[in-house]
Amino acid sequence: MDTSLNDLDLHLSFNNFDPEDIQVEETINAVFVVDVSPSIGSYVNDLNAAFNDFVQTMQQSHIHDRLFVSIVDFCERVAVRSGFQPIANVPVTNFVPQGSGTALYDGTAMGIKNAMEYRTTLEQTGINVKTLIFVITDGQDNSSRTSPSAIKSTLDSILATEANAFSFTTIMFGVGPERYFKEAKEDMGFQHLAVVGNTGKEIKKMISFISSSISKSSSGANPADVTF
Repeated sequence: MDTSLNDLDLHLSFNNFDPEDIQVEETINAVFVVDVSPSIGSYVNDLNAAFNDFVQTMQQSHIHDRLFVSIVDFCERVAVRSGFQPIANVPVTNFVPQGSGTALYDGTAMGIKNAMEYRTTLEQTGINVKTLIFVITDGQDNSSRTSPSAIKSTLDSILATEANAFSFTTIMFGVGPERYFKEAKEDMGFQHLAVVGNTGKEIKKMISFISSSISKSSSGANPADVTF
């Protein structure tokens, strides 16, 4: 049985921001793991618009100097759009439907692995870190090499540490019927699941929830206390 993601290697390079150049005492590290399989075509324009509005809003927010964002996307393979970079450095993003499968577990695993490695590096330099993992998908996994139990084992270990329990949050957004995502949420050990419709209004609402969750986290509150 898999107990760790430490051996996972998909030959991906994250190019995270140099910790020595960080001038704040605490960062908020937000990871976006985004499904780009062909089925997102019905709402991808709304997703791109809402995500780019989020970036622009956060670039002007009171936490812009503390917010770092990493973006991973997946179809049947995983790709890194960005390692952790200051929100000011995040360019206009254009998610494009591609591929033929859904490697939900591989994408999630790589997002978590990089988040923990970067978090550990920052903590070793004296920087406090709050981590939020946002997974957005509209389908069931059919392509991963990583098992959901490996993800769950890793998350259980992370959250067993008291310091992490209050500063590490996982939220899965399922675009479509709940039955597609509830099992994956439980099997991966994610803390929260929000079911989202694929209309422009629902996608905008999802991104607004993410913005509010990040703002809550910055003030020391539980980001999942935001009403969806």
